[in-house]
Amino acid sequence: MAGNVFILGAGLSGIYSKLQNPKSTLIDKSRYLTISTRLVNVVNGNDQNYAYKQRPVDRNETVRDIDFANRLIVTDKGNIPYGKLIIALGHSQEIKTIEGSQYLHKLETIEDAIGMRELIRKSENITIIGGSYLGIELASIIKGKKVTMLESGLRILGRGPKGASDYVSEYLKNTGVNIITGFRVKEVKQGSVLSSDNEIKSDLTVYAGGISGNPLIENLGIKSEHSRIIVNRYLRSVDYDDVFACGDSMKIENKDFPMTAFIARKSGVVAMKNATGSSVEFSDYKNGNILSLNGKYILIKENSFSKSPVNGIIKKYVNRKTEKALERLNQIIGNK
Repeated sequence: MAGNVFILGAGLSGIYSKLQNPKSTLIDKSRYLTISTRLVNVVNGNDQNYAYKQRPVDRNETVRDIDFANRLIVTDKGNIPYGKLIIALGHSQEIKTIEGSQYLHKLETIEDAIGMRELIRKSENITIIGGSYLGIELASIIKGKKVTMLESGLRILGRGPKGASDYVSEYLKNTGVNIITGFRVKEVKQGSVLSSDNEIKSDLTVYAGGISGNPLIENLGIKSEHSRIIVNRYLRSVDYDDVFACGDSMKIENKDFPMTAFIARKSGVVAMKNATGSSVEFSDYKNGNILSLNGKYILIKENSFSKSPVNGIIKKYVNRKTEKALERLNQIIGNK
């Protein structure tokens, strides 16, 4: 059983699934891990190796399709039969529904981060669409430019407590960021962003809005929502008993919470435990998430937030867990 489990995707949740069951097979199209939460640091001048890490996989292949009826993974190198399947294909930024999306810049890859660093340098008017973690962290590092943040909701950090939203809003405004709430983007043009009654001049427009799963999932013929597989509380697909999902590839029935590194790691472990015979219920354990304001760390929970210097220590601890996971992965796959 343990040796016939395949993991699709070697992001954080996929890595933790593999570490839970070293006999499983980890498949990914790349031998490099992009740590998306560190891309803003690269934009801010960090070396690309801080967010772009070499990591081993069992099979270096691109997943094209999945034949669930016949339990086959279809890749660019052929068909692979599986016993149990864990899908951990990561996330993407949803921009296709925005008119003029060709003028938007995303922050998904290391190339995006390096390119954005140069684009910011050349731009005077910078617009960030989205007032959640990514947009806020990006806005906090941009200096000497006219930065406008557009948020469709009534306040930035709309999923967090109002106190955190008020604190972060005040912080950004004191650094010169212009925050406009209730702004629903109608169209993006080469030099501006439009709503139904407003137009914002923009030399560089960055999308930091909604996140969905991997677009491949939409075409797999499995129940999903925003390219995330619908799973029960055991992270098992509601369609197929032998298929599980974790990280940004999962959408738990009747639950909605933002993805964090903790949830990615935890869901990877739970998915593998259940794929190999256990019956462990997933709980998101509302640990909160750490927001970086140009190196000032804010711990945001469901109903409270903290500005304590201890948050920086927590952030370093979380980062170190990722490094240790990569070290263990190298040991496991390197010793096979």
